[in-house]
Amino acid sequence: MRKSLQLDFKAIQAELRNRPIVRSSEAWGPTEDIFATRHHQYRRIDDSTVLHVMDFHVVQPYAIDTSRKNLVCIQIILTGTYNRLASDYVDTVNSASVQITNFPRSVSEARAGERLRGILIVVERSHLLEHFGVNLDRIPVAYRPIFSSDVGMVQAMKIPAVSSVRISAEQILSCKYQEPLRSIYFVNKTTEIICDIVYQLNSMLPSRSRIAQAPSVFHAIEAAAAIYRRELHRPPTLEQLAIRVGVNRNALVSGFLENFGVTPHAFSLNLRMEEAQNFLRNSNLSISEIARRVGYGGYASFSRAFSEHFGHAPSAVKDEGERPIAGSHASAIGIDARHGN
Repeated sequence: MRKSLQLDFKAIQAELRNRPIVRSSEAWGPTEDIFATRHHQYRRIDDSTVLHVMDFHVVQPYAIDTSRKNLVCIQIILTGTYNRLASDYVDTVNSASVQITNFPRSVSEARAGERLRGILIVVERSHLLEHFGVNLDRIPVAYRPIFSSDVGMVQAMKIPAVSSVRISAEQILSCKYQEPLRSIYFVNKTTEIICDIVYQLNSMLPSRSRIAQAPSVFHAIEAAAAIYRRELHRPPTLEQLAIRVGVNRNALVSGFLENFGVTPHAFSLNLRMEEAQNFLRNSNLSISEIARRVGYGGYASFSRAFSEHFGHAPSAVKDEGERPIAGSHASAIGIDARHGN
């Protein structure tokens, strides 16, 4: 039976202005039957930033309904995977990338037996812009609502998990210090990670001001992205796509770089690999059938592409035997609840 929980990061943030740590048991009651770990808690970094250290086995499948109005979540997973549902969009969060989102509400689902190791940094959107200096002009247009709008966007922004970020996350997870050194260390390492990620964000587009993209070109790029999402089983070539949306090849490439931060080929590949991983985890389809559904002619070419993208063969995911979690998101409790259910 899946456990349904509710989490309001604004309420967590308010609690942390009075003390350094909020334990999950204070929000939800006893959690030993959900998370096998010594510590499951939320830690104050500063008035604008919360750190959640994830290092546990999932004892009971759960769904956490999370609200985060005007907060940006930076998720770094080192081991394990879980699903995030935002509106009608489902995404898999894993170690392939750092994921950044600010959609006001989403549901995180994890399966029993999953080992999750990583960190979640929750920071006020204005703090990222003003204190850390996120430069919106350097961020691809399609992802700017994450940093410029309280409405946000359902799709997370994914950036490479560079070695410095992964090392710092691992150092937080393996910290042996006791208080007060532990808190000082976490503050410094969390700040270091945010600095590394902001540096990545501010390096995504050329520093020189770009000429505003013509509306017709912008709509053509949106149409091209929609075609890629719709035709995963048979993605068009770059030349075919350019003809279909009515722009030349160079405009298509530069438009994808400006709006998504990647080339059309990389955009299509990312979509196909994520869809393939979802099929592997959540269906009984054979690997050859999955390969066909995401546009590969056979097992060998798909396996090679998948291994290059994720660092492991598709059979390694299929052998896990994971299945989707069923059930509703009802009967949740929030941070103000001081009792179990």
